[in-house]
Amino acid sequence: MDDEPTTGDATTDDKAPHDAADRICIPLSRTKLVLGLVGAVLFVGLSIVLWIAGEGPGWLGWIVGGRLRFVAVIGASFFGLCAVYGAVKLFDRKPGLIIDRQGLIDNSSAVAAGRIPWDEITGYRAWSTHRQRMLVIDVVDPRKYQARGWRGRQWLDSMNTRLTGSPIVISANSLAIGFDKLEQILAAALAIHRGREGE
Repeated sequence: MDDEPTTGDATTDDKAPHDAADRICIPLSRTKLVLGLVGAVLFVGLSIVLWIAGEGPGWLGWIVGGRLRFVAVIGASFFGLCAVYGAVKLFDRKPGLIIDRQGLIDNSSAVAAGRIPWDEITGYRAWSTHRQRMLVIDVVDPRKYQARGWRGRQWLDSMNTRLTGSPIVISANSLAIGFDKLEQILAAALAIHRGREGE
């Protein structure tokens, strides 16, 4: 059974001091990760079936089969990477998201942004695609976050920016919390931070 969001100390790579009473830790959902891993493996299997189906005889089989094999390669590559990510993430004991006095620590996805200070956050928006709802975190300097990490991650962050207007997108898909609750917690934390700024 997945853990519920908690307050207090949590294991994290961030070593800055925090007030434990103001820290909310949202764990990764093992159930969601397992379901995602199983789904990715099934799609890899389907891609293999498509490749085999593309081995048809004659010129018609060559034309149709070529398209099927192309789809099979794309599917196997994408869902294979998803399966590897899911398997690795299952052994990740760090919280998926931490909200504290300094900002957010995002560890929820393969392109997680890490530490995001409140001072760099200008707001957030709900964004939907294919019935999936996500939180887009708007920041002062998006390019700073796009430049992080390896080249493949930079490309994914760039795609996020083109689609949503920000490289930082947090989904509840891997978190032990629903989207609505996640949005409520973030809204409350952002309001508290802005209240402190006004003091």
